[in-house]
Formats: sequence, C-alpha cells, structure tokens
Amino acid sequence: MSWTAITAALALMVLDFRDARPSLEKVSYSLLVFFCGMFITVEGFNETGIPITLWNFLEPYSKIDRVSGITILAVVILFMSNLASNVPTVLLLGARVAASAAASAAAVSAADEKKEWLILAWVSTVAGNLSLLGSAANLIVYEQARRAPQLEYTLSFWSHLKFGVPSTLIVTAIGLTLIR
Repeated sequence: MSWTAITAALALMVLDFRDARPSLEKVSYSLLVFFCGMFITVEGFNETGIPITLWNFLEPYSKIDRVSGITILAVVILFMSNLASNVPTVLLLGARVAASAAASAAAVSAADEKKEWLILAWVSTVAGNLSLLGSAANLIVYEQARRAPQLEYTLSFWSHLKFGVPSTLIVTAIGLTLIR
C-alpha cells in the first residue's frame, strides 16, 4: 500500500509538469512524525502484553447481551480512544473483539458478532470527539487553528473538553441505544 501511494504521488507530480515545492510546503511533517510515533508506540505498548491482560480481565464483563456489558465495552473504547487515539484503539481492540467472538462462536450469533463490530466502530468514531487526543483529525484542526492569525479564539485542550465530553457522551448513548 505504501508503494502504491508513493508511486501515485510521484506520477501526479510528474504529470502536473510544475514544481512540487508548493505542494511539499503544505505537508505537515510534524503531523507525519506524530503518526509514525503514535503507531510505533501503540505497537510497542501492544508488545508489552498489557492490552491483552487488560482485555482478558475486562472481557467477561463486557459481553453485549447485557446493558452493563455494552456500557463497560463502550467505556473501555472511549478511554482507550482518548489515550491512544481512535485508529490505534481499533487496531488494538479489533483483533480482541474478533477473537472473543470466534472463541465463543457457539454462544455468539452472527447478529451479536455484527453488533460487537458496530459498537467498536461507533464508539471509537464518536470517541474521537471527546478530547483533542481522541482523533488525529482534531490535532489537524488544532494545528491549523493555531496557525490562523485572524482567529481570536484559541482552541485548547480544556476548551475542547467543555464541548467534547457532553456531546460525545450524548451521541455515544444515542448510537448505542440504536445499535442495541
């Protein structure tokens, strides 16, 4: 996939017949370094065994046949999405959700397995709105807002939380009600 992206970028630069410098100046290299660092850190964290240990502890309590299980699963996803960002959370938990469903395939229907994936998808997506750290898109907005001199509003971690926490919790609850 990476070679495809690089090849496509090079082909577009060659076909454009213009200097690529203006396009390359728009690239946020600090954000690229952040993404690389985030995925390296998450993989390192995964290699410690801590995520699997925590999942093994929480899995019996996060069964989706009960409201309490759905709530616990949603809280875990919300917490992890704002600790490691939502994409790495899906990478960490997706395999666990699949393994959990496969391990109890006799007890889990196809509808329940689908529901588990929907919960992971919904909560991790919405969780990205809770804090600036919840989604890389939030960090991109923060960076662009910081660079815009005409703005009189300063976006900060705390000002984002004032809106992010209540809106995320409300939207998460509505979505989980619809999924259930």
